[in-house]
Amino acid sequence: MKRKSRQAVAFYAMVSPWLIVFLVLGLFPLLFGLYLSFTNYYGFNMDKLKWVGLHNYKMVFTDTDAMYALWRTFVYSIFSVPINVVVALCLALLLNSQVKGGSVFRTIFYLPSIIPAITTIFLWKQLILSSNGILNMILDIFGLEKVNWLGYDYATLSLIMMSAWGAGGGILIFLAGLKGIPQELYESAKIDGANASQSFFKITLPLLTPVIFFNILMGLIGSFQVYMQPILLSGSELLARPIRPNYLYVVHAFQQIFGSQRFAYGMALLWVLFVVILILSIIIFSTNKYWVYSEEEPGR
Repeated sequence: MKRKSRQAVAFYAMVSPWLIVFLVLGLFPLLFGLYLSFTNYYGFNMDKLKWVGLHNYKMVFTDTDAMYALWRTFVYSIFSVPINVVVALCLALLLNSQVKGGSVFRTIFYLPSIIPAITTIFLWKQLILSSNGILNMILDIFGLEKVNWLGYDYATLSLIMMSAWGAGGGILIFLAGLKGIPQELYESAKIDGANASQSFFKITLPLLTPVIFFNILMGLIGSFQVYMQPILLSGSELLARPIRPNYLYVVHAFQQIFGSQRFAYGMALLWVLFVVILILSIIIFSTNKYWVYSEEEPGR
């Protein structure tokens, strides 16, 4: 056997476990779910499947609950994604400064992002309980009126605040970007008389735009897939119906699939979500050339 052939065999032998798992547990369920979305499958009629074409997809756009949930997901994403990016950037800038014990603070800020989601949710419920939560105790100290953070008016705000709690992953990515900026640029700017604000807006921010772009894109994709947080903020069961303002799109899809046993319709809901995320990602990528700094030479 030739050397190249041996290398090819060794390569495919190495990647075969991942490839098999991907095909069996990834690609096949994905394509099978797409097929089911065009049928009348409801969980117990696999032997009597009937092709219904685009019927389930038409139902998505005539379902008032689905359209409301999609709108609320847009609202949540519009506010949560920029807030998370700004919080992560500000904390990364603080941690990147030469402060004593910086590594300890990095660990502290990153911890919320690796704590299990259920633990984080129940912790936040203790913070924002309407009567004796810590936030209301702080408001009471300053003589301010207590707020029902889990009520209709403030439920989405509570969800957005909780999402900012887990900004640790973004902090690490921003820190990596900050470490990659050559210090010579700051030294040259200082010699030219630039102050800290000018250095930030003329050097740091432009060179961080690829990292900002990445965090915005990943944050957007993640915000459209939020499920557990709004559910457990309202109750303690994974199939509980959250308060109306927090009735997000994936919540509605899971309600249809596991609550109402409408599997085919639920698959159609999720594939519509996939298309929405794809379109938004394409839109974000189309803006890349206008604000994301690139080291490529013009004309290349």
